[in-house]
Amino acid sequence: MVLANCRAQFTATDFDFIARILSKQGARHVSLIELLSDPDCRDEMLDHAALPKALLTQVGQVSVSQQLYFYVLARTVLRRQNIEDRDLADYIASLLWQFSTTQRMHSIHEKLPHRFKYIIDMLEALTNASAAEAFLIRVHIGNYALFLSGMFQAWIERRQQRGAPDQSFYEEVGRSSFRLAATHKLAYELELAEVYSQLAQGFRNARLALNELAQTVWKPNQAPPFAL
Repeated sequence: MVLANCRAQFTATDFDFIARILSKQGARHVSLIELLSDPDCRDEMLDHAALPKALLTQVGQVSVSQQLYFYVLARTVLRRQNIEDRDLADYIASLLWQFSTTQRMHSIHEKLPHRFKYIIDMLEALTNASAAEAFLIRVHIGNYALFLSGMFQAWIERRQQRGAPDQSFYEEVGRSSFRLAATHKLAYELELAEVYSQLAQGFRNARLALNELAQTVWKPNQAPPFAL
């Protein structure tokens, strides 16, 4: 599943990158020991404006993990939409990381055989799903709607002209899916109930943040990584 755990997966190279970039910015000296042992220090340093700039100006030469790359960029654009929760940024970073592979986009869970390409198929699958499966499907619908509407806005707008669903469809189905997922006991067990609740309430702002991110790191007119 997509979890809010990118920050827990940073590598030694990531921490070295953070310390090296910040040492050039006149910031207070940051030791690797601090970054590794003090989560509050780590989170504070991750908000420094020098990090996204360094990541975006070293295209093709960035050796950091995808987890660090997506967290820093997601956190940056989300804050511009007044979304300050770090766990939410962590979750969206994990979503971007996992959905960067086509196979993961179409799979609701690694242990389940279901493969979906369209939201309508996911909604139909809810009819015969168990309670646990329904939770997983709803989470996947929310993730899928956010990823597509956020990272492929131009593609959705082009298809809309041919009668396909517009942004309002993705926002509504995303909001409702996260809202229902937030009330499930599994959401509390996974410590994601608050993240889902925030996405249900602030889906549009999260989507707008990803629209900005896509304009920065993506080709604006690029289609999703699957054929239709």
